[in-house]
Amino acid sequence: MKKKTCLRCLMTILTVCMVACASVPAFASEDRWKNTTSRNEDNDIRIDFQDLWLLLPDSWSGKCQMGVGTDGVSFYQTKSRQLWTKKLGSPNGGWLFSISYTLDDDYLDNPNYQTIGQGPDGGTYYATFPTDLQAYTEDAEAYGEYMQMTNDMPWVKEHIVLSNESPIVIEGDYIFPQSSTSYLSESDLVLLDADRIQMAINEIYARHHRKFVLKEVQDYFNTKSWYSGTIEAADFDTNVMNDYEAANINLMVKVMNDKKAPK
Repeated sequence: MKKKTCLRCLMTILTVCMVACASVPAFASEDRWKNTTSRNEDNDIRIDFQDLWLLLPDSWSGKCQMGVGTDGVSFYQTKSRQLWTKKLGSPNGGWLFSISYTLDDDYLDNPNYQTIGQGPDGGTYYATFPTDLQAYTEDAEAYGEYMQMTNDMPWVKEHIVLSNESPIVIEGDYIFPQSSTSYLSESDLVLLDADRIQMAINEIYARHHRKFVLKEVQDYFNTKSWYSGTIEAADFDTNVMNDYEAANINLMVKVMNDKKAPK
């Protein structure tokens, strides 16, 4: 298990209680991370910060912790966090996502991020997500619960919202920035569903200027700053792939098919 240092300060861990995700006072040095917790009409958990709010599914109640620091907040699955911490002797594991604030654009170097929007003083709110498995795999219950929570993450991403704005998701330019220059492993894919893996495969094709038949796929890549679609799908030659790309596509097809297979 790799240690995760998501914030630059010591974290104050706040447990999701019966109706609140932050029922213990936060000790962040900035007012922007002071928060209140409530429930919406669907009984989902709503957490309001100074400039943004987010929703967590009701099913996360009692299963999630929130750590608050000067640079942002991080959310963890409680069970895996406790088990990894006990095993390793220091806070580790169970990380689900973090929300941070920055005045520069260094966050764009993160391998898995989401831009939330601009703050009132010109900085940027963004979210980051794991690229490796954070569940405690030696406990079936903890592992299963973590995987269920990761299945909720697409919904959570859509409900991280700047105050007075509608939900919007602006993703990083790449799903796997390194898929053309290094080999992926199955652990890189464990948190992705089959549809997302398919898009990661398409991402490799898109790097070689392929166009796509499905409008939603073409529209997706048209939003990427690096994409230039010049080759029709019927004319695309897969022999342009390098060894990394070919191996990564084969791996992703295998994992994608495994995820689609009936359990």
